[in-house]
Amino acid sequence: MKPFSGVFWALVFLAFARPALAAGPHYVFAHYMVCYSDYGQSIAGYEHDIQDAQAAGIDGFALDVGDYDDPAQTYYNTNIFLMYAAAEQLSNGFKLFFSVDMGDNTNAIVDMIHTYANRTNSFHYQGRLVVSSFCGNGGFWTNGVFQPLQALGVSNLFFIPFFAIESGYNYYTESAGASNLLVEYNFLNGMFDFACGLPNDINYINASYGQACTNAGKLFMAGCSPSYWGDVQTSTGRTYFESQGGEGAILQWNWIIQNQPDWVEIVTWNDFNEDTYVSPIMNPEQYEGSVITPHRYSHAGYLALFEHYIPWYKTGVEPPINQDSIYYFYRTHSTNAVASNTNDVPVSVYMGNVQDVIYTTTFLTSPAQLVVASGNTLTTNTVPAGISSQRTPFAPGAQTFTLVRGGRTAITLQGPNILAHITNYDYFPASGALFGPVPPANLRVQQ
Repeated sequence: MKPFSGVFWALVFLAFARPALAAGPHYVFAHYMVCYSDYGQSIAGYEHDIQDAQAAGIDGFALDVGDYDDPAQTYYNTNIFLMYAAAEQLSNGFKLFFSVDMGDNTNAIVDMIHTYANRTNSFHYQGRLVVSSFCGNGGFWTNGVFQPLQALGVSNLFFIPFFAIESGYNYYTESAGASNLLVEYNFLNGMFDFACGLPNDINYINASYGQACTNAGKLFMAGCSPSYWGDVQTSTGRTYFESQGGEGAILQWNWIIQNQPDWVEIVTWNDFNEDTYVSPIMNPEQYEGSVITPHRYSHAGYLALFEHYIPWYKTGVEPPINQDSIYYFYRTHSTNAVASNTNDVPVSVYMGNVQDVIYTTTFLTSPAQLVVASGNTLTTNTVPAGISSQRTPFAPGAQTFTLVRGGRTAITLQGPNILAHITNYDYFPASGALFGPVPPANLRVQQ
């Protein structure tokens, strides 16, 4: 992944010309890393993923495939087969399309797209098979992919990739760089912003790509991302991007709702390597031995928060807040902590305003107090009705969140402990959510 950082915050809310609600169906997809089997390599496991996504309002998965037909990595072929089998067995209209991530291996790309082109759940838009890609810049698509597919009877593609800005342009002139992509690669039907980095920067890049697509009459698929911990791990350290919990997520969704891109792709559903996952899986390492260390905490809180904004984006109408809810997001150790494993690679660069705090977001039917017990420190926040966010300094030990109204506990929620001593560095934020009962319509709460 390429981080989006270093742009002027004054340009954060750059908007592009869109109607109040863009014409055509609004879809929300999630980027799915096919290399992982979240709930095991089985049809039932992929059904679990699909049902989790649909429950949150997600319409389909963009299947990120890093290889195909490679005898050394047969899990790609196997996992794609099982994903399609699960979608067909559920028979609930869940959409699947490929996000090609295998460079210019055109034979494998053609084979994969042709094999699944006519399957029931393959996503077609305006009668055309949708295909995306990650950083697949190049002219090889026309001769190497589209023409061979046409010879095989797959002649009508809708190509909406993420192409990275090329040399001669930078993120300070992003709109010009994005426009240049549409000129250079005139076979693009639209573009996608593969979002990862600081929330403000994601908004800026979405605006730039979106404006370029609008000017060219092309479809735009915006990206959004819950959090991000570097693109690679090297001997010099790994970069951490501060997503600011619910605050950063809401910032991105507010931009999406205001500007109405055609589609949205959440980056990602299950990238357990770079921290961008929103899958509500509680224990990613159960089926994936490669993600045991450091521990991947649940990101169910991010997905639960997204559930308020996805229908708002799709319909243009904000869902009512008819029950109390608490969302928490935090790292489980201080930036000052030093890992006892001397071979571990530390975070050497921090992007954004990185603080040792707990980020909470509340959706309340009426005012209340949010009591945060962090270790031996107790903090009481007076919280208004509606949506609001709070920051509370954290301390090592147990972490408990209690909503109090009228002197009575409404709901209480406990998150993972914050650690005073660590073996490995872990910048995968913990998250969670809890919902209170829906109150009777005639209930009046005395404060």
